[in-house]
Amino acid sequence: MFVFSLSGKKLKLAGLAVATCFVVALSIFLLPDYDNRGTAYVSAVTNEKISFGGIKTEQDRLDFISAFGLSVLGEPVEVVETKIPKDFDAVYNEYNSIQMAQGLDLAKYKGKKVKRYTYEVSNYPKDANGFPTQVFLNLVIYKNKVIAGDLSSSDGEGFVRTFCDFAG
Repeated sequence: MFVFSLSGKKLKLAGLAVATCFVVALSIFLLPDYDNRGTAYVSAVTNEKISFGGIKTEQDRLDFISAFGLSVLGEPVEVVETKIPKDFDAVYNEYNSIQMAQGLDLAKYKGKKVKRYTYEVSNYPKDANGFPTQVFLNLVIYKNKVIAGDLSSSDGEGFVRTFCDFAG
């Protein structure tokens, strides 16, 4: 015959362990799906779900861009392989705040090699004087996934904006 007894102290400890396991399991279950980051903000632009993953070919990149209502002039004007720095300076912190506004976060890619594709946007609205504005779209891709990107103008009063800020 086997007899097992628990003191009040051991019973409290066992209960605490069970409660901790429950909280951890619940937290993991309720965490967002990081493959779908950006979906909530993007829903203001389109009713369709835009996938930030599976971007393997030029056509995949063009389809991703067009999902935001943007058109580009053919091939990228620049393709650069670069490395996200391990320590962000003020410029990278500011750029990452733009990314976080569209549900992305470069911080988890610190130290990783990425590719940046730059396209010239063909359907950006004209400026207040009716002149065309030269605007570029940057896509930063890591392992077939868009991890960052922006619309930027090189004009005198230039800007850097999220994809979702397009008013086309």
